[in-house]
Amino acid sequence: MLFTSIVYFLFLGSSLLGYYLLPSKYRVYYIIIVSALFYMYVKPSYLLLIAFIIISNYALGIQIEKSSYRHQKSRFLSISLLINLGILIFFKYWNFIIENVFQLIGLFSAKSTTSPPFLDVILPIGLSYYIFQIISYNIDIYRGTIKAEKNIFHFGTFVLFFPKLLVGPIERANLFLPQLKKSISFDKENIIEGGKRIAWGLFKKLVVADRISIFQTAVFAQQGQSGSTLFFATILYTFQVYADFSGYTDIALGTARMFGFNLMENFKRPLLAINMSDFWRRWHISLSSWVNDYIFNPLALNHRQWGKWAVFYALIISFTVIGIWHGASWNYILFGLLQAIALIYETITKRIRKKISKKMRRVIYHNISILFTFLFVTFSLIIFRSTTFVEAMNIIDGIFSNPGSFYSDGVSTFLFLIIGCGIMMIYDIQEEFKICSFSFFSNKNWVIQQASYAVLIIYILIAGVFDGGQFIYFAF
Repeated sequence: MLFTSIVYFLFLGSSLLGYYLLPSKYRVYYIIIVSALFYMYVKPSYLLLIAFIIISNYALGIQIEKSSYRHQKSRFLSISLLINLGILIFFKYWNFIIENVFQLIGLFSAKSTTSPPFLDVILPIGLSYYIFQIISYNIDIYRGTIKAEKNIFHFGTFVLFFPKLLVGPIERANLFLPQLKKSISFDKENIIEGGKRIAWGLFKKLVVADRISIFQTAVFAQQGQSGSTLFFATILYTFQVYADFSGYTDIALGTARMFGFNLMENFKRPLLAINMSDFWRRWHISLSSWVNDYIFNPLALNHRQWGKWAVFYALIISFTVIGIWHGASWNYILFGLLQAIALIYETITKRIRKKISKKMRRVIYHNISILFTFLFVTFSLIIFRSTTFVEAMNIIDGIFSNPGSFYSDGVSTFLFLIIGCGIMMIYDIQEEFKICSFSFFSNKNWVIQQASYAVLIIYILIAGVFDGGQFIYFAF
């Protein structure tokens, strides 16, 4: 059920009506039923899988907390990790692992006639997100930072809550579970603010991301495009990924707000980052903070006797995980390693860059830093979007070597995507730097604010692509 479809908004409207008509003590059960129906719409049989994950981890979380000795806690945590990572590997990485194992064997032995035991299974949507969410829950219980949830319906809601189920954010138990303990009453402010957030998300997805997708598809469907066209298309892809994923997040957070829940922010104007460290503090925050808390920090602390090498080691492992989290492919692993190399470079050159910044005007250094960070992100996303390394290299080579005229897929498509990107970035720049004291969407004047959102909705109806595809991050 796409967040941009009429079916979804009919589902949302009817779900909200039932939610607020019920007494508050029954709403957690209602949310679970609604979320289960939402997941069943995608593929009914996978409800059995997520039910098994919920029940097993609910029981294991309690056992981790109840265990008196460290080795007992470790045993139950290990069982939890084995179950959750085992499910993730089975559905997402089995074929990738088997293919590479057979290729490796083929390098050292005679050609075998045995076929690799590939599995014909469909990846359950959202699996990577809620598996990571559950892993953090059990680790936090093991560390003693949270208590195990004794109410299975509350725990089930934590896992199954439909706005975040398919593409996150990867919520933390200490932030979400306490909200279930509070009595939520109808608040029109939640409905209004949630609706505004949804409208902004729809703008990003339908007007920006899906308009760019039309241009992208046309450009990369034809061989021999000029270098200027390929360069422009790769820049647009950066905007597309940002608009697509943050647009989904806006719709998810807006939906949750309508039900009276606050989910964690997943983006903080990442295309205005001044370096890659700053970028990963702003981009896919729920994933990057998860990796920081459960992989990077433990690795760096456990090997602190190595000095800076501990940081380098932890960065490589952490971003390899981030890379492969996106999918079972070497291009994602390479994408992750590129991020790690950039962050290692920043660590090594920190003092030099600080000296250079002192010799330049702050605004000039700041803007140059934003530009170079954006270009590096754009370059690394060539690897990200390509299915093979050869394909990525062909695009990079084409940017620098292909002559020819600039390709334009119709004036309207080009104009709408430029205007869309412009509005999105002007909004981010205003939010980041507060350049102008006047604001449309957050204006204190109620009339101006509401009129701004009305114009936004009208523009979505005019320029939106309503037959576009699914969200990019559904694949992960």
